Amino acid sequence: MKIRKIVIYGFGKHENKTIDFTDGINIIYGHNEAGKTTIQQFIVQTLFGFPQKNSAQLRYEPKAGGKFGGQVHLHDEIHGNCIVERVQGKSSGDVTVYFEDGTQGGEEAIQALVRQYDRASFESIFSFSVLHLQGFEQMDETELSRTLLSSGTTGVDTLLRVEKKMEKEMGDLFKKSGRNPDMNVRAAELKEMEKELKNEQERISAYAPKMDRIHAIEREWKKATMEYDSLREQHRALERELQFVPLKERRRTLARRLDDVRTTSFPSDGIRRFEMINSRLTEREAKNRGLKAEIKAMAGKMPENPSTEKLEEIERLLAREPEWHEWRSTVGAIRDQQAQLHVKRLRLLDRLGVDDSDAVLRADVSIHQEEHLYEQLQELAAMDQQLGYMDRQLSQLENELRDIRNEQLSLQKNAPTEEERKQADEWPSLRGKLAEAKAYVQMSRSNRANGIPQLLWILLIVAAAISVVGLISDQWIVVGLAACLAVIAAILAIRKRGGQPSQETSEAERFVKAYAGQEAIMEALVEKVRGYDRQQSRLNETARTIERKMGVLEEEYGTIVQKKEQRQKSLNGFFLAYGLLKIPNAGILHEFFGMVRSLQEMERELEDMSQQSELIQGKIRFRLTEVERFIPPGVPETSIYEKMRSAYMSLKEEAQSFATLTQRIEEFHMQMQEAEELISSLRSQQQELFTEAGVETEEEYYTAFADFQETQTLTQQIEDIESQLSMHGAVDEGSDRSEDVLREEVHQVEKALSDVEEVMGLLVKEKTALEVETENLLTDDSYQRKQQFFEIKKAEFAELAKRWSVRKAVVEAIKSMMEELKEKKLPEVLMGAEKLFCELTGGTYTSLVVSENGLFQAVGANGKRYPIIELSQATKEQAYIALRLSLATAKEKTAPFPLLLDDPFVHFDETRFTRMMTIMERLSTKHQFIYFTCHDKIIEYWTNATIINVSDIGSAKGAIIG
Repeated sequence: MKIRKIVIYGFGKHENKTIDFTDGINIIYGHNEAGKTTIQQFIVQTLFGFPQKNSAQLRYEPKAGGKFGGQVHLHDEIHGNCIVERVQGKSSGDVTVYFEDGTQGGEEAIQALVRQYDRASFESIFSFSVLHLQGFEQMDETELSRTLLSSGTTGVDTLLRVEKKMEKEMGDLFKKSGRNPDMNVRAAELKEMEKELKNEQERISAYAPKMDRIHAIEREWKKATMEYDSLREQHRALERELQFVPLKERRRTLARRLDDVRTTSFPSDGIRRFEMINSRLTEREAKNRGLKAEIKAMAGKMPENPSTEKLEEIERLLAREPEWHEWRSTVGAIRDQQAQLHVKRLRLLDRLGVDDSDAVLRADVSIHQEEHLYEQLQELAAMDQQLGYMDRQLSQLENELRDIRNEQLSLQKNAPTEEERKQADEWPSLRGKLAEAKAYVQMSRSNRANGIPQLLWILLIVAAAISVVGLISDQWIVVGLAACLAVIAAILAIRKRGGQPSQETSEAERFVKAYAGQEAIMEALVEKVRGYDRQQSRLNETARTIERKMGVLEEEYGTIVQKKEQRQKSLNGFFLAYGLLKIPNAGILHEFFGMVRSLQEMERELEDMSQQSELIQGKIRFRLTEVERFIPPGVPETSIYEKMRSAYMSLKEEAQSFATLTQRIEEFHMQMQEAEELISSLRSQQQELFTEAGVETEEEYYTAFADFQETQTLTQQIEDIESQLSMHGAVDEGSDRSEDVLREEVHQVEKALSDVEEVMGLLVKEKTALEVETENLLTDDSYQRKQQFFEIKKAEFAELAKRWSVRKAVVEAIKSMMEELKEKKLPEVLMGAEKLFCELTGGTYTSLVVSENGLFQAVGANGKRYPIIELSQATKEQAYIALRLSLATAKEKTAPFPLLLDDPFVHFDETRFTRMMTIMERLSTKHQFIYFTCHDKIIEYWTNATIINVSDIGSAKGAIIG
C-alpha cells in the first residue's frame, strides 16, 4: 500500500492543502510549530477515525472553523487506486471509500482496506517517533526487555498491559504478609467473628435457672400486693379526714370577715374606666398648655413677608446661569485654542524651515501640485537607486576582474617549461613505439625459452581482444596497437627457428630500457600541460567578458547622471518659490504638503475664533449690568452667581419660614379648641362614675372599690371550700380527733407502705432484669445474625479467592503465551532484526538473543553477551528500531502499510545515521517511508528522497502543498 496524495479540507492549523508523495522515501520537513505532527495525525485519523471528544488524544479540529477532515489517496495491491475521505459527522467521523471502478464503501470498506487493523495495532508497528524512545533511559532491565519484545511481536504490548493489570489486581486482593488487601482483611475478620460466636454459645446456656427464679418472684409479688392494697385503703381514709380539718376552720374564719365588709354594688369595670378617663384628661390639659407655649414662640420668630417680584427676577437670572458659564468657558476655550494654534503654527514653521511665512500661506498646495512634485521626486529617487545599483555592479565586476588577474598570475607561476611541453608533445608517438618494443622483446624471449607457437597464439588472442575494445570505444590508437601486436606475431612466426636475437630485437631492448618505468611520469606531464592550457583559456575568456560588461555599465551610468542633474536643476527653482533652500525627500513630500495645508487651515481658524470671542464677550458685559442690581458692588466676575444664589437662598428661606410659621399657628389654634372640648367631656364622664359609686371624691371612690373586691373574694373562697367538701361525699361534722393525732396515724401507715413498696420494687427490678435477659436469649438473633454474617464473609472470601485464582490463571496464561511467542514467532523477527542491528552498529554487535528469564541481550563481535540495560541510549534505540523494521518487513504480505517515522534517529551519530539511511533506502524498494523532521542537517543527507517543506508551503523536488 502506498500513499499517493493527501488533501486536507481543515485539520488543525492546515486548511485547503494538498501534498503529493512518491513511492520511496518522503521527507516532511519544517521548523517547530510548522504542522508536521498535524500531517502525521491527519493520515492516522483519516484511516482509523477521529478520537472521541472526551479522549486524551487531540482531535485537531480547524482553528478557524470550516470543514473538518480530508482525503488520503492510496494505491493498494489488492484494491487498486482508491480514495479514503473522512469528514466531521459521528464521533469518529463519516468515512467514504471511493474505488477506481466507481463503487463506494463505508466502515466495512475501510476495515478491509486496512486489513482489520485498529489505530493501536497500526501505531505499534508502522508508526513510531522519538517519544517512544525517550523513556528508555529510565527503564529497568525487565521493562526494557518487555518493550523490545512488544516491538518485535504484534499484540504483545496489549498482553503485557493486561499482565501488569492482573498482577496489580492480585496484589490488591492478597499479599502473603499484607494487611490492607481485601483477602487479608476478610481473613482477619473471620478469625474475630469465630471468637464472638463462641461467646454467644456460652451465654445461651444460662436460660433455665433464670426462668425458675422468675416464677418464685411472681409468688412473692402476689402476697406483697395484697398487703399493699390494704394499707393503701387505710391511708386514703386518714388522708381524706385530715384534709377536712383545715377546710372547716377556713370556712368559719371567712364567714366572720364577710359579715364585717359586705358591699353589694360598684360600677362595672369602674377602676379601669376611671383611670383611663383620668389619664386622658391629664394628657389633654398638658397638651393644651404646650400648644399655647408653641404659639407664643412662633409669633416671636415670625419674619417679614419678602417681595415676590424680586424673587422671580433672581430666579430668571439664576435659570440662565448655564449660558453665563458656557460663555465664559467658550471664551477661555477660544483663548486656549488660539494659544495652542499659535504654538502649532510656530512649530510648523520651524519644521518647514521657511523664513517667509506669507509665501507659504499663499502657496498652491493642491493635490494635483503634490502629485506632480511627487512624481518628479520619485524619478529622482529612482535615478539615485539605479546609480547605486550600477555602482555595486561595477564594484563587483572590478573585484571579479581583480580576482581573475590574480588567478592568472598564480597560474603563470606554475606554467610548464618549453622542455616539458616538448616532452608532452612527443610522448603519444613514443608510447605506441614503447608498447610495440615491449611486446617484441617479450616474444623474442619467450621463443628462445619455451618455443614460439604458444606465444604466437597468446599474441594473436590479445591483439584480437584489443582491436575489439578499440573499435567499440572508437579509440584508434588501441586498434593500431593491436595491429602492431599482430605484425610482431607474424615476424616471430617467420623467425621461429632463429637462435640468437636479431638486430631489431636488440634495438627494441635498448628502446625499452631507455623509456621503461617512465609511463606514469609522462602521463602526468601530459595531463599537467593540458590542464594549464584549459585553465589559461578559461581565465582569458572570463576577463574579456567582464571588461565588456564594465564598458556597457559605465556608458549607462553617465547617461543617468546627466538626466539627474537636469531634474535637480528644475526642482531647485520650483521649491525656492516655497521658501525652501533644498529639495525635500520624496518620502516627506506628502508630510510637507500636509504641514502647509495645516498652517493655512490654522490661519483661517484663528480669524474665526477672534470673531466668535468678540461676540460672546458682548453678551457677558450685558449680563453683568443685569446682575449688579442684586449683589454688592465690587464682586469679582467669577463669583457673581455665587453671591446671587446666596441672596436668593436667604430670600427663599424667609418666604418659606413665614408661610410655614403662619400655617403652624393656625393648626395649633384648631388643636387647642379640640382639646378644650375633649377636657369638658372627660370631666362629665368622671362625675357620672362618682354618682354611680355613691361617693364624691377620688379617695372615697378607690375605698369603695377595695371593699367591693374583698366581698367578692370572700364569697368565692367560701363557695370553693364547700365545693371541695362536697367532692368527698358526706362529711362527718361530729369527729373530734385533732389534726396532730390524724397526722401521726398517717405517718405510721405511710411507713408501712414504704416498706412494702421497697420489697415490691426489689422484686420488680429483679424480675425485670431476669425477663429482659431471658427475652433477649429467646428473641435475640445476634447469634443467628453473626452466624449468617460469618457465612456471608466466608462467601465473600471465597469470591475474592476465586477472583484471585482467575487473575493468577490469566497471568500464567500470558506468561505461557509469551514463552510460546519467544519460541515460535519472535525468532523469525529476530533473524531480520539481528542483521539490521549488526549493520547499524557496524558489526560491534552481531545479534540479539532472549535469555531464559525473558531478558534481551546483545551479542558482541567477541561472542560476549551484554544485557540490554548496559547499552548506550542510542544503541537501545537502534535495537528497538531494528525490531520494528524487521516486524514491518515480516508483515509485508499481510499488512503492506507505509511507515510513519517522526524524527526517531536524533540520538544517532553521523556514522550510524548514514547506515540507517542505507537500510531505509534498501527497504524503500518494498516499503514507502514518510519521515517527519525539523533538523536542517538531516535533509541534506537525503539526496534521493522527496523533500516536502511544510514551513515554506512548498517543496524543493516537485512535491506540492496547495
